Amino acid sequence: MMQKPRHTLLFRMAYDGLKLLALLLAGFICACLFLLPFGAGPQATVLVETVMPFFAKLTVSLLSFLAIAVIFESLE
Repeated sequence: MMQKPRHTLLFRMAYDGLKLLALLLAGFICACLFLLPFGAGPQATVLVETVMPFFAKLTVSLLSFLAIAVIFESLE
């Protein structure tokens, strides 16, 4: 007998998006830390300053998506 999924598709997609964001951010941090021993500190700094607005916008979007999913989930 098939069991009904616990959460809606919207909630699961928001959760998976946040998991992928965490992995992406961890990989980016590892890449920046890998650049430092090779003397690429200034390039890593420029890279961080360039990419952080993207991560901030993506985080706000995913958290808003999760908030909408929580509201829809509570209405059921």
